[in-house]
Amino acid sequence: MTFNQLKYVVAVAKTGSINKAAAELFISQSVVSAAIAGLEKEIGHDIFVRSNRGVALTPFGHTFVSYVSSIQTQLQQLDGLIRRDFVQHEFSLSVASSGYYFLNRICAELFERYREIGIRIEQFEDHENNVADLVDSQMAEIGIVRVWSCYKNAYLRQLRAHKIQHFDVASLSIAVTVGGQNPLYHQKNDYVNAADLRQLSPVLYSNMDSGPYADICDRLHISGGKSRFVVSSRSALYEILSNTSCYYLNSAYPFDVLDTGNPSCYANYRTLKLANCDITSEIIWIKREEYIMSQLASEVINSVVQYFS
Repeated sequence: MTFNQLKYVVAVAKTGSINKAAAELFISQSVVSAAIAGLEKEIGHDIFVRSNRGVALTPFGHTFVSYVSSIQTQLQQLDGLIRRDFVQHEFSLSVASSGYYFLNRICAELFERYREIGIRIEQFEDHENNVADLVDSQMAEIGIVRVWSCYKNAYLRQLRAHKIQHFDVASLSIAVTVGGQNPLYHQKNDYVNAADLRQLSPVLYSNMDSGPYADICDRLHISGGKSRFVVSSRSALYEILSNTSCYYLNSAYPFDVLDTGNPSCYANYRTLKLANCDITSEIIWIKREEYIMSQLASEVINSVVQYFS
């Protein structure tokens, strides 16, 4: 079983056609067909049923693809590692997070500081659990994650099981981010009550549509809305906030990236703290137990700690 075989299976399952999958992968149909046939022979199960109308997953194939798809992000990162041109730089850094403005700015400043002497910075953005996987697999030297306080102990147990150390950075209030079309945008105070959200619709990332996020909404009694908007990227999230009355459950950072003096693309949004909420948003950074941090990793962590102090 090879990485390429698994990649071809996922592509065919997604497109429903060997021809379309081959076109997306920029390889010939015969290569895809032969690779999948070889995999089916190796595992002793049919993954697809072939017909004149295309291909369809067998019952076994549905289960098989669900397992493979769950690690698709890691497979893509592995593919990048295999194909990467390892140009030697005097300084290099790889950092994983769930995508934060402050970290982007810190890495950008670091890049400019050392650009002329040679530097390589690689940033990964993924779900909190996948950030830990990136650190565990040594794809990332360090990780910056945000964990809801009510799930922190369970998350830390997972880290310890994989010999990953964590270090607390900050504990933030839960907040709500809205755009100009949301009625909360125009209120005078800087707080919002859970009751104010019950008739409004949330915008959330696809990995937040269930699990801990849904449980937190239940705990806060804000899951009563009839509609929700699910996105997969930060740019889409803010576009939806700008053009709808949706809200986004966020964290109250030390100074709001939506305030004046920060990127103009955030100028038409507002973040309000959620009143009477005993759940907090915990910011931590992680690394492998045996890992001795590089100079760049240390500089990033020092800047992150300074930002929250």
